[in-house]
Amino acid sequence: MPSFQKDEIERYREMFPVTREWIYLNHAGVAPISRPVAEAVETFNRLALEQGYTGAGVWHKRIEETRADCARLIGASPEEIAFVKNTSHGLSLVARGLDLKEGDEVLISEIEFPSNVYPWMALEKSGVVLKKIPTRGPELNLDHLEKLITEKTRVLSLSSAQYGNGYRLPIADIGRLCRDMGIYFVLDAIQTLGAFPLDVAREQVDFLTADAHKWMLGHEGIGLFYARKALIEKLEPALLGWNSVARPLDFDHIHFNLKPDAGRFEEGSHNALSIYGLGAAVSLLLEVGVERISERILGLTDRLIQGLQAQGLQITNSLEPRHRSGIVTLRLPEDPEGQKLPDLERRLFSKKIYASVRRQNLRFSPHFYNTDDEIAQVLETLKSVRHP
Repeated sequence: MPSFQKDEIERYREMFPVTREWIYLNHAGVAPISRPVAEAVETFNRLALEQGYTGAGVWHKRIEETRADCARLIGASPEEIAFVKNTSHGLSLVARGLDLKEGDEVLISEIEFPSNVYPWMALEKSGVVLKKIPTRGPELNLDHLEKLITEKTRVLSLSSAQYGNGYRLPIADIGRLCRDMGIYFVLDAIQTLGAFPLDVAREQVDFLTADAHKWMLGHEGIGLFYARKALIEKLEPALLGWNSVARPLDFDHIHFNLKPDAGRFEEGSHNALSIYGLGAAVSLLLEVGVERISERILGLTDRLIQGLQAQGLQITNSLEPRHRSGIVTLRLPEDPEGQKLPDLERRLFSKKIYASVRRQNLRFSPHFYNTDDEIAQVLETLKSVRHP
């Protein structure tokens, strides 16, 4: 794929005014929004201000355009996409909707983000068995995965990349294993969607969810949910409302016929304002090209890792190419428990460098609009604040 030209990067950086003041390396946390996203929200507000609900036809057209773009982003069909308020919402739809019984088993990683833990833990009181795949250093022990699968295993639910160390799944391999063994494969894609290509059909994902506020460069509080077409009617909606049914605007006639597509999981009024923002964020990703974005991110993280290693710092994320993500993590050799890292994070913050501490690691997560110059400045600043 072609690389970015300097003037192209500068044009995209103009879309992110945060770059005027900050070196923003926390896209694995909460990303800044772009001008197109802010302008899309302003467009909706102006329509609502000047036209009220008389302009609803325009809103609904934009909602469906955004649904189609979200489908395109992950290789799905629009009928398989629902809008949710966040990743936790989507994961809970699956956990509550699959009608898991006493003795059924669910597999997750032992280092999952809480969003992909609590919905499954809540089922333990009904006798569902939660089993955890161990890690081996920074990597998930996939050799152990197959050994944990039994005839009672119903679900494997994993993050596409782990928040604490950036370990990226071989999604296609896992999808193939799950499909061959008749296990539902649930993907929390929030740590890669927008940064790395994904095709849910080719990679055999059954359910997927992701909030917009990380690598998708959108707002908090809006996300997408994917359910494979063949499984939509097998997933009982955990929430129901007037918009769940096939004729949602026929208010005067009660008919409990759920929509045949993923729209059945949108129980009430759409968050149109946030969907406008999501639409602009996804449009930008599609314009730039996710393949190009992933190459750019890996190039930036290569330079960051090399610079950190040159300073003698301990890299704690996987260095295996296929497991690399946009997340780079480190610990200080003299501080293996990570106790000094919050102070180091604060020192960087005071220098207008935004990183974060997760699971006793200092975590950097650049996006495509970051630059080599910024990485060089981070490395120099890190050296100076460690050895003032």
